[in-house]
Amino acid sequence: MGPDVLTPVAAYLDQGVSATPAAAHDTRAAAARVGSARSQRPKGLKELAMRNPAGCRLLAAIVLPALCIDVAFAQHDDMAMGMSMPTTTLLAAQLDAKQVVDGSASRASGTGAFLLDPTAHTLAFQLTYQGLESGAASRIALHNFGSGRNGETVRVLCGDGGPACPGGTSATIEAVVANDDKRPLDNALIGEFDSERVYVEIVGGNGKPEIRGQLAPNGAMVMVTSYVAHLAPGAGVDSKGAGTAILSETHLPGGKVSVYFAATVSAPAGVLKAAGLVADANGKHRGFTAGSALPQLKVSYSADPAAGGSLSTLYFTAEAKAGAPLAARLVKLGNGSVGVIVATSKYPAGELYGVLVPVR
Repeated sequence: MGPDVLTPVAAYLDQGVSATPAAAHDTRAAAARVGSARSQRPKGLKELAMRNPAGCRLLAAIVLPALCIDVAFAQHDDMAMGMSMPTTTLLAAQLDAKQVVDGSASRASGTGAFLLDPTAHTLAFQLTYQGLESGAASRIALHNFGSGRNGETVRVLCGDGGPACPGGTSATIEAVVANDDKRPLDNALIGEFDSERVYVEIVGGNGKPEIRGQLAPNGAMVMVTSYVAHLAPGAGVDSKGAGTAILSETHLPGGKVSVYFAATVSAPAGVLKAAGLVADANGKHRGFTAGSALPQLKVSYSADPAAGGSLSTLYFTAEAKAGAPLAARLVKLGNGSVGVIVATSKYPAGELYGVLVPVR
């Protein structure tokens, strides 16, 4: 079964990034692939559109539940290499059954990228999950407590009075959660996010929690560059796959770099095999090669490998190393743009691709 996508938007994290032709092409292609689903969206959902400084129209990857308000994204001056850094903070979540209190035997998994804006008091997110074993999600929500204990609900992302959850066992959902009167996204709650005391939990079709993940910021006291990518089928690829990817590069003393990568892909045309970083020069990239592969990559599958899976790695490299798998290095080669490419058994040269968008 193919993934459900609540929105056709692929660039909700843009916030002023200078769009390359590739970014515009990927966004238009993603919109075209799922544009037919617009008429099936739940009522009360809105779509944001914004223009980057160059004037290229980007569809924002945001669906607003009825409780949300429109959010104006501030534009930022372009940095050298054509990128800008927003004021939001990235909170990453990897969902699995091991984190569920009282246990879950599911092999489903998920990856969530949550962008917290403490000034506007909003939270934008993109969440991909795959392989739910008890039917479609009946509820996805954020809860307030640390790992190992259950906490109160602070936001319902879908189901249980919110927008309807997707009907499949694999899906990508995206939205902006704004302030409301029930549990204001005030400084106290923002502090809970920063303290890793908020988690996202998916309740399956049987009414029981199936997978869960704690939201965690990168608290390193050194320079950290983080990116988020929306994964979609590449040009000429016949696939219904979709995914969310997170990349974080921590620059350590002595020119060393620690790189963390996590992604979840739902409904690919082939079995997940590898992932890599590629420079995107003037709308073109070489595709996946052995030289672009992320090292020490681990792939976990659900009960049905065809449903998708999650990929992750943590490795160390040197900034000065030739060919180092670093987004910061590839940005210089790709005219300010670098992307994540995922290879599968059916498309070994790359099935899914997404431009990495910098976040704080």
